[in-house]
Amino acid sequence: MNPEPSPIFKNVTVAVRIALGAIFLFSCAGKIADPGAFAAIVTNYQLFSPPLVSATAVIFPWIEAVCGLALVFGRLEKGAALLISLMMVFFTGLILYNGYRGLNIACGCFSLAANEPSNIAVNTLRNMVILAAGAWVLFFSRHQRLTAAP
Repeated sequence: MNPEPSPIFKNVTVAVRIALGAIFLFSCAGKIADPGAFAAIVTNYQLFSPPLVSATAVIFPWIEAVCGLALVFGRLEKGAALLISLMMVFFTGLILYNGYRGLNIACGCFSLAANEPSNIAVNTLRNMVILAAGAWVLFFSRHQRLTAAP
């Protein structure tokens, strides 16, 4: 049987969960308000066809919003943390791939300025911190998976 985590550990986990949710709510707000500007950023990645760019620009910010709300309110936080962690792996891969291709484009994370240059090292480090926070919530949040009783 696992010992009960300390109150400090529980509080840190709640703080990480809420902070991570707030980051994603902040990140999605501008994208939801201006999907056209976000579509310009997605277009700069040069990976998707125009219909897929439009769909991504409209749907993706809402996924961020749902994950952010789930984390802030502590509902389905393990699923939200898993999704956010997977997104961070994907986004980091995109950042590194763009660097490899010589594209210095805005990542679209917290700004809708499509012509803003990107700092690959800073963006990668930021994503690794967010990934670590997502993994923390995923593995240490208070809600346990429901299992059938023996």
